Amino acid sequence: MPVTRTRPGPQATPAHRAVSGVLAGVDALRVHLQPIVELATGEVWGVEALSRFPGHPQPGPAEWFAAALRDGRGPALEQVALRGALRVLPLLPAHVRLTVNLSAVALLQPAVQDLLVDPRVLVELTEHEQVGDYPELGRALATLREAGVGLCIDDFGAGHSSLAHVLHLEPDVVKLDLALVQGVAQCPRRQALVESMLGFCRSTGAMLVAEGVETADDLAALVSLGVGYAQGWFLARPAAPELVLMVLRRRPPVVVLP
Repeated sequence: MPVTRTRPGPQATPAHRAVSGVLAGVDALRVHLQPIVELATGEVWGVEALSRFPGHPQPGPAEWFAAALRDGRGPALEQVALRGALRVLPLLPAHVRLTVNLSAVALLQPAVQDLLVDPRVLVELTEHEQVGDYPELGRALATLREAGVGLCIDDFGAGHSSLAHVLHLEPDVVKLDLALVQGVAQCPRRQALVESMLGFCRSTGAMLVAEGVETADDLAALVSLGVGYAQGWFLARPAAPELVLMVLRRRPPVVVLP
């Protein structure tokens, strides 16, 4: 008699199991921090809070957050991650900003908005799902800005929606996607795009951050082009808060560029 094999449903995937464990309180998200460096001084301007799922190294946090959003559990998971990130905030030096990743759907949740009250927090708008109503999102962001919370457009250059975000939402910070940053030293087209984005940010008062910096050549090219802030493995890898906090307390700054 032939054996009928059925494909596992969403509940059987590693992403679904990881998310279910976190939301049920069985597993806990861990927060890692990655510094954002001011290139002129080597000072750490801010740190990005990144979630890690202990015991679940694959396929990665971004995929799990996207999967949770698809099955309606995204805002709940993002709120758990946000609460974990905000616990780090009182431990940071007063001059260091904390950036947290949130989708547009999560930002519209009153419970999430109630957590965003500290002016040192910068929200990085993720692209797990397209923005369906820019006016509604704009009203939510206006409330946050009254509390001093800033907005960052993440992964600019990764898709058409990034440009729409910049035009509609007037961000305080724009992060260049690593697709534009990696290889910029050898690619005149990437250099031209970086220069054009620098001009746009200067004219609108936004700050430009290059993310995904992994080589000395690319870093030197970004400095030559006039990029003032960067993030990436060449500067500092994500690490547990206790390690990053130990580095932040050191003076003079650990990263010193010529």
